[in-house]
Amino acid sequence: MAALAAVSGCADAQPDTGATPLPKPPAFSGRLSPEALDMVTRSGSWPRAQQTLDTAVNKLVHRCMKDKGFTYPAKRAPLPTSLDDTAAVVDLPGRRSHGYAIATTPEQSGPPPAPYYTDLPPDRKRSFDLAFSGPSDSGDDVSTGTGTVRVRRQGCDAEARRDLTGDVTVWARMYYAPEALNGRLDAKVPKAREFTTAMSAWRLCMAARGFAYRTPEEARGSLNRLLLENNGRNESSKEEFRKREIAVAVTDGECAIEADVPGTAVRVRRALIATLPKKDQAFLAELASYQSEALKRAEAILRR
Repeated sequence: MAALAAVSGCADAQPDTGATPLPKPPAFSGRLSPEALDMVTRSGSWPRAQQTLDTAVNKLVHRCMKDKGFTYPAKRAPLPTSLDDTAAVVDLPGRRSHGYAIATTPEQSGPPPAPYYTDLPPDRKRSFDLAFSGPSDSGDDVSTGTGTVRVRRQGCDAEARRDLTGDVTVWARMYYAPEALNGRLDAKVPKAREFTTAMSAWRLCMAARGFAYRTPEEARGSLNRLLLENNGRNESSKEEFRKREIAVAVTDGECAIEADVPGTAVRVRRALIATLPKKDQAFLAELASYQSEALKRAEAILRR
């Protein structure tokens, strides 16, 4: 509770110099809006809202970088996956292609998206990075409820977020704190009756198809251990592992759809938000108000 309390008080934060602060949120009514619930559960209206905000950031960064002599694409941001979109969450086509992707290397974060960035000489890359992010040693640590994130206050990226929210700290909290609140519900979801019923149906479905796992996490873990045991063996063994991984991943996904596990998880989380302390709920309402106002700015920017 103490950690999250440190995140609160966005309305009292001092805006960055020269920035126009967002309107102060109204007092918490005691009832959270659908948009506030969507922020925590990454469902409902949240994907479209986040896409609009990110697209506006891209457009603002494009203008700023152009003024500094660099190219940055003013592209439409991708639509985040809504966690109540069962088909998208499960992604059966992806599972049929690469299973759980256990053996793949996680994608490394790279430079800001610029088509020509990799072709720039080293000195121009450094100038690009400075224009985009500001000095590497500048910024502040902002608490998100479960940890801190480093927030830059200089560079085109920071300027874009400042234009939308009045303060890059508000942006960071609006972006990361709902996820921290969501994490506070993790231990409660598996105990909810609706979710345990869905998981029972998932286990029955898996067992009927020859896979006796208690949870999807157990299935992944079992395959991961098998991969480690087979590390360094011949190509035939690797191929056998890949076939089994795909078979388990696809069956897991099909059973998750049949039992509506992803949708049930979202519904349970939405209901559990009411169990959060009132101070946390008030903070979430504050964040939702900021998002609503930031969206108005973003939509105006995209019309220009």
